[in-house]
Amino acid sequence: MATPAGAASEEQQRAAVRARQAQLAAKLKTETATQAQLDAAQRVLDEKVARQSRLTAAARQAAAAAEAEFEQANARLEQTKATLDKTMDLVVDHAVHEYISPRSEALEVGGDTTDLAVNARRAALLDSVNASTADVLDRLNAAREDFDVQTKAAKALRDKAAAKRAETESALASLERDRAANARLLAAAEARKRDVLRESAAQAAADAKLTAIINARSSATVGGDSGARSSGCIWPARGTATSEFGYRWGRLHAGIDIANSIGTPIWASKSGTVIFAGQQSGYGNVVIIDHGGGFTTLYGHMSRLGTSQGARVSQGQTIGAMGNTGHSTGPHVHFETRYGGTPRNPRGCLS
Repeated sequence: MATPAGAASEEQQRAAVRARQAQLAAKLKTETATQAQLDAAQRVLDEKVARQSRLTAAARQAAAAAEAEFEQANARLEQTKATLDKTMDLVVDHAVHEYISPRSEALEVGGDTTDLAVNARRAALLDSVNASTADVLDRLNAAREDFDVQTKAAKALRDKAAAKRAETESALASLERDRAANARLLAAAEARKRDVLRESAAQAAADAKLTAIINARSSATVGGDSGARSSGCIWPARGTATSEFGYRWGRLHAGIDIANSIGTPIWASKSGTVIFAGQQSGYGNVVIIDHGGGFTTLYGHMSRLGTSQGARVSQGQTIGAMGNTGHSTGPHVHFETRYGGTPRNPRGCLS
């Protein structure tokens, strides 16, 4: 049953979209990709590997069928060649016999005669010899024609088999590339999981100490205009948000990770007073800014500090540079917003 032209066009468009998605997934930079991007790329490549596996299996079957057709044609050709050789031998035998014992001599045995019966027997013998020779020649011509036809057919099937083998090799090569890309993403996802769990565990271990610092040094308890103070933040750095606030594999990721190259400037998300600038286990080089009303922001994994404890900073002021210190999944800034020392989703503050 023929496929409608419109349906075929839509399927081609879907195939083109899938191919583009798979191409982008294979080229995904895993170091700066978000977890959602990694998961989506993994799904796309899983689907492509499954499709390519089916195509490869079909190509193998087609190649095997083409090889079988060629083998059968080649066997028929060999049989025809054997018949041709045998018929050629008969023709040669006839020619040799005629050369050694010409028909004229055989038919002239007994000399001239006017006996009608003898002449009739001679004519019948001559007709028999001629008919036998003609039959052998007809068989030779037929065998030659069959050989020529089957030679062309075998060549066509041999070329078809070679083309199917090439298609199979191409499909296999594509499948191996897809599998390699998929394995790269899977390894990256597993490495990300290990790193995030390790970073979260280290941060959790340091959380009590950080909470104590915040509670001891922040300028006010929770209350007053705290709602206003915990909004209106700017992004603390340029980059890609690779990991959001929330639970990952059973552990709380208490902030947003923003990835970029080492040395990328980190800015104060809001104006406030620096209540800590130094090292903390898990967080590496970290800065904590108090914005009043119990609201604080934290910036971790800096390569260098650009401020000090007690400094008054304005929103957008550089307070350090992005790095990979402490337990880190790669160059990024770990940005937290805390309310009364308790982590909250920074998205609630970011403009």
